[in-house]
Amino acid sequence: MSTITNNSAQVKESFVEKYPLTAFFLLAFGLTWIFMITDALGSHQILPFRLPLPLMIVMGYMPTLAAVIVAGKTKGKEGARALFRKLTIARVGLRWYLFAIFGFGVVSVAAIMLYNVSGGSPVVPILSKDAPHFSGPIEMLLNIVLLFVIVGIVNGEELAWRGFALPRLQAKYNALTSSLILGVLWTLFHLPLFFTLTGSSQAGESPVSFLISTVSLTILYTWMYNHTRGSVLMAYLFHASANTWTRVFSIDHGSATVGWIMTGLIVLTAVIVVVATGAENLSRTNERIQEEA
Repeated sequence: MSTITNNSAQVKESFVEKYPLTAFFLLAFGLTWIFMITDALGSHQILPFRLPLPLMIVMGYMPTLAAVIVAGKTKGKEGARALFRKLTIARVGLRWYLFAIFGFGVVSVAAIMLYNVSGGSPVVPILSKDAPHFSGPIEMLLNIVLLFVIVGIVNGEELAWRGFALPRLQAKYNALTSSLILGVLWTLFHLPLFFTLTGSSQAGESPVSFLISTVSLTILYTWMYNHTRGSVLMAYLFHASANTWTRVFSIDHGSATVGWIMTGLIVLTAVIVVVATGAENLSRTNERIQEEA
């Protein structure tokens, strides 16, 4: 029995060392889908409960846990420490902070305005009905900042996707191909959320629109990542801003057509980035960030 157990451990360890990216994705999906599927079943009342908020927060960090486990298995403690150091890359220039924090907001407002000026009916308000309530601009700003912080805390994925997976994909493929692969896998990662009746941002959303926008957004993440020396901090800000502005502005709760216009604008931005910077590095000045498995 002891021999069988030891052999099994050796097989698992050798698989992680030989196929770290595959091991990471399998682990990230497995650890997270346990939570997602449980909550989806609860939403259909197949299970008599839904996941409480603390467990939803834990769920958001499962991909990062998978990345830390695989980095530790393949490169030891230094590998895990190197992963977390990517969060400290903060001196990247003001323009990248502005893009990460406000870029998605600009696109959101543009999508709503395009819908309204093109004769969309009924007219969609700029601010969502679910936006934080406020009595003046200062209170509005404080509420948005608070929402941004909460959303940023709940979504703890970026150390996994950008910190671990992207540089390893870019060691094998060019920046565009790496983005396409990661974008498709990131879309599939959200699959159980489409079967969750309520409480999910994917509930009622078109899977096709989500796939197109997620892949296009992944290109923008890679473009920013390769220009900021691999700053995962910028990726966290960009992710938090996307989830914040779509709640503040009438994207998630506006017309479905607004959502498709939003997708079109994201695709257009990604196409411009690829044409302007090239598929090899998604940058004319920097080599793509690579990390051998």
